[in-house]
This record gives sequence, structure tokens and C-alpha cells, in this order.
Amino acid sequence: MRYEVLRAYSSIIFKVESSNYSSEEGVEKFKAKLILCDGSNLRISETWIDKSLVAYSYYWLDEDYNQIIGWDNAPHHQELDNYPHHKHIKIKKMVIPSYEVKLEDTLSFLKRYFEIV
Repeated sequence: MRYEVLRAYSSIIFKVESSNYSSEEGVEKFKAKLILCDGSNLRISETWIDKSLVAYSYYWLDEDYNQIIGWDNAPHHQELDNYPHHKHIKIKKMVIPSYEVKLEDTLSFLKRYFEIV
């Protein structure tokens, strides 16, 4: 299911260090740790119910496991325009609305980032 998405972004994924997929009674869960082309890593956690993404978190960490950006839809930060979708930008110590609301969006963001650095 999600492995096709990872293959589509193989240009920025050095390796899939760990992954776990489970499916039971319409509930699918996917977790993975990706090592990216610059040595940083992306932690993925998704829960799907009846083929709809209901909970996600994508956390991009540097080589020392310090957070760079974290995207999620945890139900806090109700003041943001795109509630519950938001991202934590560690270097600026801020939380802002996020429009990267699925794994493909996050990997696309990272691909664009790596193309300009």
C-alpha cells in the first residue's frame, strides 16, 4: 500500500531502515523510519480507517535526531487556519498551518528542499 509512495521518492530516500504495516477490520497502520539522502531521517506514522487517513505524523529529524520539522493532525492548535493540520518548525520554535497533509505531500516538500540545497 504505502510502499509504492516510497518507491516514487526513491531519489531522496537512501534506505527504509524500518517499517511496519498492519491491517485488521478496516483499520490500517503504517510506521516507518526512512534514512534520507543527506543522512537525516523521516519518521512516519499513519492510521487509516476504511481507506481514509485519520491520523498521521511525519517527523523529519537531523542525523543527531533533533527535530527539523514535524507534521501532524493531532487535535490541538485550534487557533490555526488549517486545524487540525499543522507543522512544528523547531529552529523557529513555532507551529504553523500545514498543507502537507499526507505522506506524498511531505515527501514532495522534502524533494523540493533537497533540490535547492
